Amino acid sequence: MATERPITDRILGLLQGSKDYEFDALVAGSPEFNASDIYNEISRLSRAGKVKITRGVGSFTIRQATTVR
Repeated sequence: MATERPITDRILGLLQGSKDYEFDALVAGSPEFNASDIYNEISRLSRAGKVKITRGVGSFTIRQATTVR
């Protein structure tokens, strides 16, 4: 299994316990990463089923995907 990267840890940590998180707030909460890197990682996490993206007018929100065990 692949190890989580620091950007992955940061994003999933910020999303934990949050209902929805706006992309701009996610970028502001992660000053060590640029917006492009965060966007790319969110896209990867979405394809992996770890986050859900909701697109709105001019913005989008992210939430951690619920897992069924």
